[in-house]
Amino acid sequence: MYLFHLSLKDFRNYKQLDLPLERGLFLFQGENAQGKTNLLEAVAMLATSNSFHASSDREIVNWHAPDHIARIAASVDRQGGEVKIEIVAIDPTPPENGSTGNAGVRGSGASGAHFNLSPNERQRKRIKINSAPKRAIDLIGLVTVVLFSPNDLSLVDGSPEERRRFLDRGLCQMQPHYCHALLKYRKVIAQRSALLKRIRENQEDPRMLDYLDEKLTEWAGMITFERQRMVEALNQHVDELQAIISGGREHLQIVYRPSFHIDPSWDTIEALQNYRTQLQEARRKEIQQGVCLLGPHRDDLDFLVNGVNMLTYGSRGQQRTAALAAKLGELAYMRAVTGEEPVLLLDDVFSELDPLRREYLLREVLHHEQVLITTTDLRNLPEEILAKAHRYNVMNGEIVRH
Repeated sequence: MYLFHLSLKDFRNYKQLDLPLERGLFLFQGENAQGKTNLLEAVAMLATSNSFHASSDREIVNWHAPDHIARIAASVDRQGGEVKIEIVAIDPTPPENGSTGNAGVRGSGASGAHFNLSPNERQRKRIKINSAPKRAIDLIGLVTVVLFSPNDLSLVDGSPEERRRFLDRGLCQMQPHYCHALLKYRKVIAQRSALLKRIRENQEDPRMLDYLDEKLTEWAGMITFERQRMVEALNQHVDELQAIISGGREHLQIVYRPSFHIDPSWDTIEALQNYRTQLQEARRKEIQQGVCLLGPHRDDLDFLVNGVNMLTYGSRGQQRTAALAAKLGELAYMRAVTGEEPVLLLDDVFSELDPLRREYLLREVLHHEQVLITTTDLRNLPEEILAKAHRYNVMNGEIVRH
């Protein structure tokens, strides 16, 4: 699978972009804040419609977009044939009277001809697949991407939230039911947390939790199962990758640490019953604290190199090697599940790697169907890569062939 055309309109600092692509290695070079990460952000949004770089859709709309709309369109070549994807993000609260507010967009201008905006209906995002209106969940599996950025180098020693996000981003590209369960679960957690606080203040009956506990365990069971299965699949790849990068000195194992106690011998029904029992046992403490203490939102991962936990005892080099192995393991897992080669996105990551890890990653990227690399400094890349890459310069939201 690969992108053979990408079009952006009023997406961040890109007023208008039409970029033909093909199989192979693409190198985008430019100074900071010129639009390199924005380009990869747009490509990554094709997978799930969500941005890895923005907290809300309105952030991706260009400050001066006259229609307060950002548009991404792409043509994708898959084994099953060509697919055309279009994502339109709408700023639902643009400044009025042409002024520029915190959203950085203008409120004046005619409505877009492609998507007519109604004052009574300002959807934040609209999606089309092969010209037919679709839901965001319908995108799953059409485009898969693996993004490796400097932030991912903190996967091992960062917060548990980062490690959960690593699992969620991968699984949401492969399993529509996982994405659905995750959304439902987050809604239940929000409702349950609010109810716990009201019970603590003697405003509600604790028995009101029973229904939400049922729903929590239902969605938690599905999420836990898929996370566990992904970690098992990752372990089929990461040990070999860690050994290669470390010259055979190190062996890596990723350990899934769910907040619920799990017994491998349980079937689905037994697991859900045990989850409910654990919630009952934690109920008094949860009410006292007013928070949900059990569930996938409390899960974590351990990265063990030669049996030693890298979060506590790993060197910076070992932690980065483990993170690199995990991301390449994610790519292999996506390929195995979907039957398609994911698009590999490398966002200025080479400057953060030492020469040994940089050389290994560069050897790896040469084997993939389509790789998009951004960099500020070409000196971080060997001549072999420069000779094989389609090279572009990025400046102020414009891309020019080198």
